[in-house]
Amino acid sequence: MTKIRAIRASLPDLWLLAAVLALLTLGLLAIYSASHTTDGAAKVLKQGMWVVLGLTGMAMLVWSDYRAWTRPAWGIYAVTLVALLVTLRTHPINGARSWISLGHGVSLQTSEFAKVALILTFGALLARLGLRVREPLPFLRGLLFFLVPVGLIVVQPDLGTAIVCCSIWLVMVWAADARGWTIVAVILGAVLLFAGAWRVNLIKPYQKERLDFMHADPAGNGYHQRQAYIALGSGGWWGKGYLRNTQAQRGFLPEQDTDFVFAVIGEEFGLVGTLAVLALFLVLLIRLVRLADEADTPFGRFLVAGVAALIAAHAIINIGMCLTLLPVTGVPLPFVSYGGSNLLTCLLGLGFALNVSRYRQSRRAWAGPENPLLRPGEVSVGTVP
Repeated sequence: MTKIRAIRASLPDLWLLAAVLALLTLGLLAIYSASHTTDGAAKVLKQGMWVVLGLTGMAMLVWSDYRAWTRPAWGIYAVTLVALLVTLRTHPINGARSWISLGHGVSLQTSEFAKVALILTFGALLARLGLRVREPLPFLRGLLFFLVPVGLIVVQPDLGTAIVCCSIWLVMVWAADARGWTIVAVILGAVLLFAGAWRVNLIKPYQKERLDFMHADPAGNGYHQRQAYIALGSGGWWGKGYLRNTQAQRGFLPEQDTDFVFAVIGEEFGLVGTLAVLALFLVLLIRLVRLADEADTPFGRFLVAGVAALIAAHAIINIGMCLTLLPVTGVPLPFVSYGGSNLLTCLLGLGFALNVSRYRQSRRAWAGPENPLLRPGEVSVGTVP
């Protein structure tokens, strides 16, 4: 019996893995349905190659040791800043300098990979700070650590990714037990800064129009969300059936395989299909929260919390965008939307989370040397048995 428990403890979280594989499968089906009338099988085949590459990278991370990633944290952080700076020198695509071309029609969005890099490096910093994060100066140090790359992402400009990064920061500092008043102060400061930028016209006119989505003209700036809303509503309870969506296939729904792929699923599979997608994300996030609670080191807890925030922020923003509850920001639906950069980012993040799950323990089983910077019973960040 002891041997069986040891084997189970060394395996990654299978519920988490099953939810991810189900979302990937649903994503491939939706991408083919949304694009086959114009691109044939080209997009789904390309996405399939990214899936294979991402799953390979995820598997490599699952069977590594996540605790070793604390050592090169500053190097990863420096490379991330250099990559973001280089991206600012590239030719803009859709008004934003977010992509680095690798040739042969392949491009990578550096701000996507910056998310995983920030989760890794900020998690390592928080683990080293320990309970000192509750003090003003260490807290500000961590805030500055995060703001530098986020500032470079805002300059691109990529407001959607910047919002996701801020969500990651919020969840990670909350998981680190930072004082509530310091977090609230930062949020209020950000709101005041944004209001000031809006007042002095630092926010560009097209960005203002996107943010004012509730009053957007359905034939103008509100066209995308209006068509997504129609697609979701026309699906009814059970949907029109696979490959029978009309909004996407007749060209009414823009960005049907990326930003608005959720609307395609809603039109074809109805309310039942969209609820199934929500249920899969709920399972995934519940498992991540549990893993964060059972992680064997503070670094593991922060790492999983950051990955959970990454996936939750993407899902909430994308689905809210399709339901006309949030403005259009170009944030894809994790594991489902077409695009290699975001898919690789999410799968690599899940690889770290699944690796943490292999070392998880009940909190009662935690043991380690006394350390005043950690919670009672926690082990230090780099401890490897």
